[in-house]
Amino acid sequence: MKIVIVGAGAVGDDLARRVSLRESNVVVIELDHDRAVKAQEHLDCRVVEGNGVNPGFLEDVGMDNTDLFAAVTDSDETNIISSLTAHRLGARVKVARVRSPEYYRGDQLVFDGIDLAINPDIEAVRAMRKILWESAATDVHDFAGGRVRVVGAKVDDSAFVVGKTLQQVEKALGSRWALVITVVRNGETLIPRGDTVIQQGDQVYIAGARGAVDRALSYVHAPTDRLKNVMIVGAGTTGLELARDLTALGVNVKLIDDDEQRCRRASETLHHVLVLHGDGTDVDLLVSEGVASMDGFVAVDRNEEANMMACLLAHHHGVGKTVCQVDRPDYVPLLSQLGVDAAVSPRLSTADAIARFVKRGGVVSTHSLGFSGSEILQFRLDKRNKCLNKPLAKINFPRDAVIGAVLKRGQVVTPRGDTILQVGDEVVVFALPAGAAAVESFFSQGR
Repeated sequence: MKIVIVGAGAVGDDLARRVSLRESNVVVIELDHDRAVKAQEHLDCRVVEGNGVNPGFLEDVGMDNTDLFAAVTDSDETNIISSLTAHRLGARVKVARVRSPEYYRGDQLVFDGIDLAINPDIEAVRAMRKILWESAATDVHDFAGGRVRVVGAKVDDSAFVVGKTLQQVEKALGSRWALVITVVRNGETLIPRGDTVIQQGDQVYIAGARGAVDRALSYVHAPTDRLKNVMIVGAGTTGLELARDLTALGVNVKLIDDDEQRCRRASETLHHVLVLHGDGTDVDLLVSEGVASMDGFVAVDRNEEANMMACLLAHHHGVGKTVCQVDRPDYVPLLSQLGVDAAVSPRLSTADAIARFVKRGGVVSTHSLGFSGSEILQFRLDKRNKCLNKPLAKINFPRDAVIGAVLKRGQVVTPRGDTILQVGDEVVVFALPAGAAAVESFFSQGR
């Protein structure tokens, strides 16, 4: 599969790093010399310096045999023109990162020839909405039309599972429990075994049928009341979209911004939101506006350091869940250690959405697991797969991966040693960065 990416910024860099783990023919185009040199030094793919809008240059790169073309620069116009040019030159699937609402009619881009337009702000809002609505969850990923769910949650100090091995938990809870596919402890991602002991503060990821996963969460994280009150810092595009979505779901929203003009615009467009002109890191303002009574607190200001500080203050005052918008992945481990519940990056959410188009060896979809580089992959099995009709215990499955759920004729099955994979089954797999390629190779054997 040939993949061409225009732009080696944060989105392009993360996208290239991710897809080059499973594809050998990846080309990154970057106009800026310094950025191109930097990308060449750390990306395991071909980097060429040039103008991704120039038809002659794209023709030299080779659009007629390009399976996926992704334009992800910081310029909407560059991405649109580049994608339309690639379309005319024969690229098969064209994806463009387009942020400005003026280029959309409803949810659709107004230009023909671009298969998918991804708005980073909308991708971030979707991620935040899922995290807020799943009160105990820090990550939520749905597969197979929502029938299979993978949820991440931090283990409470009083949780039922603390101090127990997974074997003991499964024996005690039976069908009320789901499968733990990974544990993140002190920044290290582990694939658990039966004798793995769950500790306070662990970040666990649970997979299975939607209902089973939701039930299992109550044994990991204390259940909370329904989402009623949310405070948002930042009245930019992301803040406005999130406020609009939450109020439509019946949530009371307070929106804070230190820019008077942005506050005025928010007041004019959001009729059921209390808009406050002020600093989201002002403790007196937060306390006077009842931050302690909030079920959720989201910081989406332009300054990610201010977002971090606002979330830390909200956490200190007892907010139910804090969500911070950041773009630097090296901030994320620090946030979780300090008590911020979840971090969302519009740029990396965009890269994640585009990476799902890269399908090989029966891959139906992929989701990245936070900023760890790990992946959750969904495969559909056909008669050419060599892993069919054997118990899982007798299959030489890749070491750095685990099967989290199996979908058989529409029914979600928790995988056991005696589970047998058959034609038409769909499997959801968690893979560490070192194991993703091996997993895809495993399911593509014989194809």
